[in-house]
Amino acid sequence: MLEVANLHAYYGKSHILQSVNLHVGSGEVVSLLGRNGVGKSTLLKCLMGLVPARSGEIVWQGKRLHSARPHQRA
Repeated sequence: MLEVANLHAYYGKSHILQSVNLHVGSGEVVSLLGRNGVGKSTLLKCLMGLVPARSGEIVWQGKRLHSARPHQRA
């Protein structure tokens, strides 16, 4: 259902997400845990298209999302 492979995202020159890999199958529930500043919100913003991924791949139900705008992803 959701596949994230080797995702990298930056805020300016700051490398925030480094090689994030994630697989969520149909019917699964996932929780993101971690201390402040580890990239939880940035990952979600990147999946929603609010923060651009510099490299890597986001696939939702077999479709690549990199060219989709946030309103199209919703």
